[in-house]
Amino acid sequence: MKQFFNVLFILSSFALFAQVETHTVIEDSKRIPREHKVDMQYAKIELSFEPKSKLVIGKVTHTFTSLQNDVNKLFLDGIDMTYKSVKVDGELAQFEKDAKGITIKFVKPIQRGAEHQLEIEYEANPWKGLYFVGWNDPNNLSRKQIWSQGQGIDNRHWIPMYDERNDKIISEMIVTFDNKYKVLSNGKKLKEKDNKDGTKTWQYKISHPHSAYLIMLGIGEYEIKESKSKNGTPMSFWYYPDYEDRVEWTYKNSEDMVDFFEETIGVEYPWSSYSQIPVQEFMYGAMENTTATIYGDFFHVDERAFLDRNYVAVNAHELAHQWFGDCVTARTSSHHWLQESFATHYNMLYEKRFYGQDHFDWSRRQGNNGSLKASLVDYKPLAHSAAGSTRHYPKGAFVLNMLRYVVGNEEFNASVKHYIEKHKYQNVDSEDLLIAFHETLGVSLDWFWDQWVYRGGEPHYEVDYSDLSENGQRFTQFTVTQVHEQNEVVGLFKMPIWFEVHYADGTSDNQQEWIEKETEVVKINNIANKEIAYVLFDPNSEVMKKVSFDKPIGMNVIQAFSAHMMLDRYDAVVALRKYPIAKKQEALVRVFDQENFHAIKSEIMAQLADNKSALSIELIRKAISDKDVLVRKAVIANLMDIPQELLSDYEKLLTDQSYEVVAKSLNKLCFEYPENIERYLEITKNEVGAISKNVKIVWLEHSFNSNKSPELVAELVKYTSISYEFKTRVASAQALQRLNYSDEILVKNLIEAMGSPNSRLSNPCTKVFRHFYSQTSYKHNIDVLVRNGQWTAKQQTKINNITR
Repeated sequence: MKQFFNVLFILSSFALFAQVETHTVIEDSKRIPREHKVDMQYAKIELSFEPKSKLVIGKVTHTFTSLQNDVNKLFLDGIDMTYKSVKVDGELAQFEKDAKGITIKFVKPIQRGAEHQLEIEYEANPWKGLYFVGWNDPNNLSRKQIWSQGQGIDNRHWIPMYDERNDKIISEMIVTFDNKYKVLSNGKKLKEKDNKDGTKTWQYKISHPHSAYLIMLGIGEYEIKESKSKNGTPMSFWYYPDYEDRVEWTYKNSEDMVDFFEETIGVEYPWSSYSQIPVQEFMYGAMENTTATIYGDFFHVDERAFLDRNYVAVNAHELAHQWFGDCVTARTSSHHWLQESFATHYNMLYEKRFYGQDHFDWSRRQGNNGSLKASLVDYKPLAHSAAGSTRHYPKGAFVLNMLRYVVGNEEFNASVKHYIEKHKYQNVDSEDLLIAFHETLGVSLDWFWDQWVYRGGEPHYEVDYSDLSENGQRFTQFTVTQVHEQNEVVGLFKMPIWFEVHYADGTSDNQQEWIEKETEVVKINNIANKEIAYVLFDPNSEVMKKVSFDKPIGMNVIQAFSAHMMLDRYDAVVALRKYPIAKKQEALVRVFDQENFHAIKSEIMAQLADNKSALSIELIRKAISDKDVLVRKAVIANLMDIPQELLSDYEKLLTDQSYEVVAKSLNKLCFEYPENIERYLEITKNEVGAISKNVKIVWLEHSFNSNKSPELVAELVKYTSISYEFKTRVASAQALQRLNYSDEILVKNLIEAMGSPNSRLSNPCTKVFRHFYSQTSYKHNIDVLVRNGQWTAKQQTKINNITR
């Protein structure tokens, strides 16, 4: 009997355990915030510089309050700094330093709630965080600048501080520098004073607490255009003195962006002012430093470069960060999506205002496709520090748009307003946003967070439809099956999805159903017994997914002509890829003629570009002169060979308004019609291009190919030097690689670039160096030059990786 009860107990235990529900997510080591024993409240940062030696001479005064009792020491981040003096509450203090920072020892342990001051005088030669541009240019051609990039934890390279996002401070910046230059930092400018020694002192102070990575500094030769938003926010648009004609195109609609976000978010701009400043050598697009965005000067565009890559989306993105990221900041990098996804969502909303609905939907589609591609690698969720840019930016923006779709536009806006107002100038995590929606709407959205925020993957729906009758009633039946891989972190998805049936007479029926089971059947009654023209599953692709839905060619043709939303028309055109030209050509040409959006026109051209029939040739001719620059670019991308009957039309692209179109068409024409190269070079000889000299470099490359003049290749070599911005340097180096030309000056320029902290310069130049070193004809001379030269440690490491 005892054995019987033991067995019964064991079986009962197994049964109970089997009934326990588990929830599996991918672990993230960075989800736990860094511990800190004190609360940093104020940082007064006083700086001067020796720019040629890249030296920072600083004093920082931290005001802090202890969070714990009996704290006897304090560690601050500070990479490879020299500390001249350390004082606590005015008295010299003992300290220890290492490569990562400084540990200050308190004479007496400090107690919880007590306020103290810590003053540190120091020097630093930062390799990251603060960048000195152009000061050692032997030709004195480069712009001379000092600028910072603190995200993620790089401000510790030039300021000793608690350099983590989970504490917020009021920062004050006092800078003394040559009065020839201008200085920008966070917040309101309190003082700009001339000194007797030819310097000036600038003083800035932020109005509310922000995280340390958002502290910024920008120094250079600039002019400033002042403006205001409708609500009165002072706005300063910094620009290069020689680029005054670019101000309008660079900062287009900036004031309207502030007005739009205040209205849409429902919260006034949360700071006292807003400035934007271009800098040379910036390694990203831009950075949303509080009240003072830094952006790469490749966005400082004129009217023609505006057609190729303008600042509108990035401008809106960085502005949105002033609410999402600067005002309300993720507590750890696990919740970084709360910053980037929101900023991307709102910059997309502004782009919809600026460019229209089709552009907005196309951006969503790119986000959808990128997310599906990322899931081929791993299933990391949105709320994960290693989710990657594709998820943190476009996927997260799409998820937020789906949340808006699920709860309603007005409800979404009200919840986000509550979220911002409740957590102003504070740190947050993903649960805080969920709670804000619950507090505002009274709904529990845990299911949405679980599948779209905390877990990974996307649904893959297989869909088919049938036109059926039963008991004299005609109806359209959709069968939807979720066929994606299910595992511990990816399950079935639950979403409300619309189904539409469009009839031959132009009318339609629609119905929304929750799709959450592995297989669902949806029936839409065809009461009037109408002929079906086409059917749609999730019209306008509101839900992120992969979908497999085969339809007859005739249905796709009608959908391509008739669907109201661009994405539905686009999908119908894409579905025609598998059909031979003869079956679709006439329909595609007709769709092209009625269509306005570039993606559909480009897709049609891709399908017909290799066809040499008169109908296809005429379509390409129309595309060459299309008013949309993206369609004209699609001609260059998709037309593999330029037929003789299109040559005169194609040559018109050499005088296009777009610099990219000119550069790419020049390149292609020179390759395909070398007998005309002198004429093409004559047409484009006065073109320089964007800030990167993209047209000029192509021109020099083909000119050298044509006549081998040493002056031409010498100019390309010159453009690889430190005197020029990084895009020019990279493009010139790659052109020289294609020409297979190298000399001592080029190799020195490449090695200098290889040691740059800007990976967008160092990585491609390293590849070019490797290309030449791999050739016997160049290897010996490079070895001699390397052996006899003096290189920085980082340059030498890159060299050794290739030569040893």
